Amino acid sequence: MIASELSARLRVDPIRFEVIRNSLIAAVDEMGVALQKSAYSSNIKTRADFSCMFFDKNLRAVAQAFTQPIHLGGLFHMVPVVIRSYGAEKLEPGDGILTNYPFLGGVHLNDVTLISPVYYQGEIYGYLASLAHHVDVGGGAPASIGAFREIYQEGIIIPPVKIVKAGVLDDDIFRFFLANVRAKYETSGDLRAQLAANKLGHRRIVELIERYGAETIDIYVDELIEYTARRTRQEIAKLPQGTYQSEGYLDDDGITDEPIKLCGKITIEKDSVLIDLTGTSPQRRAPMNSTYAQTFSSCAYFLKCLMDPDLPVNSGFYQAIRVIAPEGTVCNAIHPAAVVGGWEVTIRWIDIFFQALSEAIPDRICAGGKAMQCHAGFGGFDPRAHKNPGHYYCFLETLAG
Repeated sequence: MIASELSARLRVDPIRFEVIRNSLIAAVDEMGVALQKSAYSSNIKTRADFSCMFFDKNLRAVAQAFTQPIHLGGLFHMVPVVIRSYGAEKLEPGDGILTNYPFLGGVHLNDVTLISPVYYQGEIYGYLASLAHHVDVGGGAPASIGAFREIYQEGIIIPPVKIVKAGVLDDDIFRFFLANVRAKYETSGDLRAQLAANKLGHRRIVELIERYGAETIDIYVDELIEYTARRTRQEIAKLPQGTYQSEGYLDDDGITDEPIKLCGKITIEKDSVLIDLTGTSPQRRAPMNSTYAQTFSSCAYFLKCLMDPDLPVNSGFYQAIRVIAPEGTVCNAIHPAAVVGGWEVTIRWIDIFFQALSEAIPDRICAGGKAMQCHAGFGGFDPRAHKNPGHYYCFLETLAG
């Protein structure tokens, strides 16, 4: 350890460490509460299908609020890829990037993410992200859920675009987005709720910086990530070392009756876990494909279930997970694969991973579940909205976890 790093570590006060650690978590938790209470759709207000996260300027995950555990690794993988692709140099205070593009670190099209830079004294200090499952993003069926063969049938595809400029929502892009979806009222409200959540998160992070100073927060963020890494290694060391394998199937792919094979090999080493999915079925011209980010989420979720619930969720945890997911398979589909059923694939992985370790640690592994999200969507005309043609079509989308 170099002298400057040692000096910084010696300046870490354990009480202040806990205050700052929990203040960062509280900031993203409050984002989530604001998003849920401000949203229009039951999909977010009731089912709580959203997550919020804070990254530092080096795109390290620092704090995360997730009401859907399966989102655990989605934002962690997506936000750095999107920022590097779009270019941080193109961002200014008050901007916001919107995206749902699955093949740029994303998940399925319904999960729309808003990423906002956190500026302090004229420089980017970090990034805030809110991911919300929108009730409809267009496409060939209500809820954007159906037996689709390629991504173009699933709804509007949003590459990283600057939808918020200097704190003002770009009306042209906003209207373009709404023109492509059925549930305009709900979508409009949910997207504005994401904007409000990001603004609130920005305010809370800046308040924390102003209270302690940017340099102090930097020191404690470094320590938080290192602290998490140390605890993660300790938790992994408690698991039985070795390699464990299992496999399973999905009954069909939504188009054909041909089952989908999923293979999982888990290698637990002293300080890391390798999950190798080699042998999994090639991607299908059907909706049952997952992106790498979705697959990584299931791997992160599985591992977190075996650890102390108090373990923080940040880059210190994620860096212990290595995933081999061959491109062109249902666990790492490439363009133009349909991916609306990707979460159905990843939820099945979790059962397979638990099965692999069931004999090694039977007292810590739960029994197999139904291993499905149970996506459902329906729509129709709302007779109460006759005065506004834009509100004629409404629908409800639910997932039973």
